[in-house]
Amino acid sequence: MKLRTKFSVLNSFLIIAVILGVSVFLFIAEKRLLIQEMEENQTNIIKGLAQVGRESLITNDEILLINYVNLIKRTRGVMYALVTDAQGKVLAHSDVGLLGTIGDDTTAIKARSSNKFITQSYVDDKKQKVLDFALPIFIDRNKAGIARIGFSQDSIHQIVEETLRETRKRIFGVAVVMLIIGFVGAIILAQMMTKPIKQMAKGAELIGQGKLDTEIVVKSKDELESLATDLNKMSSQLKEIDQMKKDFLASVTHELKSPLTSLIMYIDLFLTGAAGKLNEKAKKFLRIMERNSNRLSRFIDDLLDMARIERGKMEIKRESLGILPIVSETVELMKPQADEKNIEIAMNIPDDLPLVFVDGDRTRQIITNLLSNSIKFTPEEGKISIKIQDDKKYLQLSLSDTGIGIPPEHINKIFDKFEQVREVRERVKGPRGTGLGLAIVKYLVEAQGGKIWVESEVGKGSTFYFTLPKQIM
Repeated sequence: MKLRTKFSVLNSFLIIAVILGVSVFLFIAEKRLLIQEMEENQTNIIKGLAQVGRESLITNDEILLINYVNLIKRTRGVMYALVTDAQGKVLAHSDVGLLGTIGDDTTAIKARSSNKFITQSYVDDKKQKVLDFALPIFIDRNKAGIARIGFSQDSIHQIVEETLRETRKRIFGVAVVMLIIGFVGAIILAQMMTKPIKQMAKGAELIGQGKLDTEIVVKSKDELESLATDLNKMSSQLKEIDQMKKDFLASVTHELKSPLTSLIMYIDLFLTGAAGKLNEKAKKFLRIMERNSNRLSRFIDDLLDMARIERGKMEIKRESLGILPIVSETVELMKPQADEKNIEIAMNIPDDLPLVFVDGDRTRQIITNLLSNSIKFTPEEGKISIKIQDDKKYLQLSLSDTGIGIPPEHINKIFDKFEQVREVRERVKGPRGTGLGLAIVKYLVEAQGGKIWVESEVGKGSTFYFTLPKQIM
């Protein structure tokens, strides 16, 4: 899972958790507040009835009291409302049929004998839950009457549920909006966080590939920008070190080339008898010296070629040439090495191929290097096949062998500098190569306008393909 996805998912979970937590908290708080408001409202209603009852008793205005009782009765959740005198005689009732009667229910009896606010719950004849409030009415500290209101607990519960249902809808709507905003914000934040990280990862990858001129640009004004700055400093230092290495390598190889060439020349003079007759033992030792000097010379040539490539001074002189003579000459040159291992080199090349527009010497170097590798990694009595196909603007050359093959995980690395497949190299006898040959081959192919790739299967062999541009007509 990508870092941006992980960051987005984590933020989303946090947002969901926070919104759910806040939503639950708001719902519980709203419910508690609603119940508290209902209780306060009930208390205010009974207090209001007691106040009107007091004024009515003082002014002896029964009409005012009756109208107010009927008004309270229309309030949702109120089952009945009444005012009695101190002895319990009903002075006003929402049910006019009960005027003048004396209440004998439990609340009435308790209210007549108490001077405090009374609350009584019971179930009436219709199986309805009732919450009965009774509040004494005082005139000049004398108990003059009792105000009572009966509330339907079922209606109150229904009112609370309806209100909470609307509250849930509002909270849900707000939560959805906040979730959408949160998700979008999480994605944007993740993008803002991961973009500089991706830039640094890409830059580090390019630096790891040897592209030390890479500059990582991050303008986030935070720790990530500081990290990018440190990576750029590291890249700059690596570039300086790499340049020192290249200069040193170029200087050393150049200084080695001249004396080594002289050494090879004098060994050849000795072997040809120019310095006098040699016995067989001396010739044997000189041939060993010659082989190792030639191997060292090839190693130095590879280093010098790579130095020229890295400095951009590798010369490519392209001209129109026939490819068949180049391939034939190279095969003839490499045939002694193949014969030592009884390896057959088969060529499947048409005679009527068009001319190619290439550097002849560099093309020989490409084929020589690939053919040398095939011989090295092909067991005795193996086979190497060279084919050429005409493909529109290019000629496609392929060198197939029956060698040990290349593991899939190394296919994309074999053209890198100093890259050698250890498990493959350990199975081959003979001197170890420089690890520069295929890197040089890749550059030479691409510098001439072609491309190169490889297909391989472990235990069955490899096929190297490369293209060369045809002559422009």
